Amino acid sequence: MNTIIHSQGMEEALSGLLRKYSISEPQDFRLTQPYSSTGLSLLPGYSLIGASITENQIPLLTWRLKRKFIELKKIVQDSVIENVRMFRFSSMGSKDEWEWPWLLYREMDLCEFIGNGKIVSLNAVISDNKAGNAILRLDNNIICSIEISTQMPSGTDLVDRHEIIAQRGVASDLVVDTMIPQDSIYTYTDKGEQRYRDVDEELFGFKEFQIDHIRSAFQVLKQGELVQEWQAQHKRLVNFIKSAFESEKERKKITFN
Repeated sequence: MNTIIHSQGMEEALSGLLRKYSISEPQDFRLTQPYSSTGLSLLPGYSLIGASITENQIPLLTWRLKRKFIELKKIVQDSVIENVRMFRFSSMGSKDEWEWPWLLYREMDLCEFIGNGKIVSLNAVISDNKAGNAILRLDNNIICSIEISTQMPSGTDLVDRHEIIAQRGVASDLVVDTMIPQDSIYTYTDKGEQRYRDVDEELFGFKEFQIDHIRSAFQVLKQGELVQEWQAQHKRLVNFIKSAFESEKERKKITFN
């Protein structure tokens, strides 16, 4: 159920998972605002854009733990569809919950994660920091088209679509001809419509993005080697964000070594 739960509840849920699976728990940690002193901050990477992260701040690539993106990655890796040529990604959110660079950060990382490649060039067009397009090329020659907007109505859930086009076959995280993500259960009563989308039996009651946050924090604490990997990836993605705005300003393609 899409119930809003305070961040303290998220931290308690993470502690519960760590105890359940006998994983060492940090002495003090936070899943919200950057945390100073010796405490550990585990935050979605996009929320740390513009900040100089410390060794105690771990940018979480929360979407990498989502089942739909893991499956898309497997489809590409296992050549279920042959000779991937292009990604068509779109992501639309409301301005009260998202900033344009945040969504670009997320989608660029998904291009590299799903495509198993590194970004070598980008060309971006941005309108008032609210909407825009970016064209990327990976080092394995996959072209990535990203459409982003933060002009959805207030309170609207993120609407995204990720489509892979290959020489032989296509794949998508949405059913064919579906425009928006579907919920699991719809109820219609005299009080109106309610929707339910529970995706994790161990974290029942949390919103989907909260579940992603908790699960990615759990994974980092379980696999310590992810800390440096995700910190390094965060720095790369922040550089790509800066390059996107440079591309818009200079009206040119930016290439990377």
